[in-house]
Amino acid sequence: MLKQILIGLFFCAILSPVMAQTAISVADQTFKMDGQSEFMYAFAEGDQVLLTVQELSKRTIKRIEFLQYPDYLIYQAYDLDSVLTQTIDIPRTGVYMVRVSESGWNTKVCRFQIKRIPGRLESKRFDTRVGWDIRQYPNFQVLKRSIEVGKKIETLPSSGNLQVNASKFFTKRSVNAWQFTLPPNTTQWAYRLSVGQAGQEARKQDSQKLTQVLQTGSVKLLATMPETALAAFALGMAIDMTVSKAGEDVEYAIVDYDNWTKFAAGKEFQSWNYQGGVSVDVQRRYTPLQGTWYFALKSDNLVDDIDVQIEIEAVVETPVFETETYLEPLK
Repeated sequence: MLKQILIGLFFCAILSPVMAQTAISVADQTFKMDGQSEFMYAFAEGDQVLLTVQELSKRTIKRIEFLQYPDYLIYQAYDLDSVLTQTIDIPRTGVYMVRVSESGWNTKVCRFQIKRIPGRLESKRFDTRVGWDIRQYPNFQVLKRSIEVGKKIETLPSSGNLQVNASKFFTKRSVNAWQFTLPPNTTQWAYRLSVGQAGQEARKQDSQKLTQVLQTGSVKLLATMPETALAAFALGMAIDMTVSKAGEDVEYAIVDYDNWTKFAAGKEFQSWNYQGGVSVDVQRRYTPLQGTWYFALKSDNLVDDIDVQIEIEAVVETPVFETETYLEPLK
């Protein structure tokens, strides 16, 4: 008895991934019947096809056929005057036809729906379209291709600490720079720049704000769960991030290397963003989205050096690919 139970559990473990697959919609057609109407679809070996047919004007459909192209009949029904629901097993990968034949002179409207339950996990992603003239090119081959099925959205953090010297009454250069590179597939990003202890207090306050937002349930609308308030802000959540101009401050600009050298030399420069006299600043950026850049920093402190922390959360959308099986005609 125990042996039989174990065998049963073994087969359940094998079959459960297949049985767990849900029906995939293939077609939902509504049309006026005129003689014979034929519709072609491709299916994979082991598929179960769920066929539903109904005549919407409450008249009779003469004949419904499901064939493996060109003429191997798998299922047929006659004189349908109600809703037909039929499950059909697909014996081999190929092209199949739904043929509907009408009778009588009155206009009839037919609706049929087709869904498929893949017989194997590897055939779950299968292109059921027959996009060529099957009568002109009846032979085909079964091929596979990689297709993009979605995107993986995540936030990638980076951070750095650096010191900006005081000018010591104009005897030292009071500038410095922090280099950063945006990850591939960045769609937007946010940063927090803070001076000294002000950054710790800002992070504490923003963490409390994130907790409050998460309790509202609005985070369910996001594709990924943010781990920090800055990550949530980068993703577009409405969080009133903490900024400040109190205490030790810094002047900064987001620049490329050439403009960093101009910034350092006190010359005119171009930047993606410039701010002066900030203690804590938080911003979301949609440009630039690739490449290596610099936070150019300058202190107006005459005596004391300042410590600056920069934190970045880049929102990255990485394409996700899966293998799809499809039919291609032999011409």
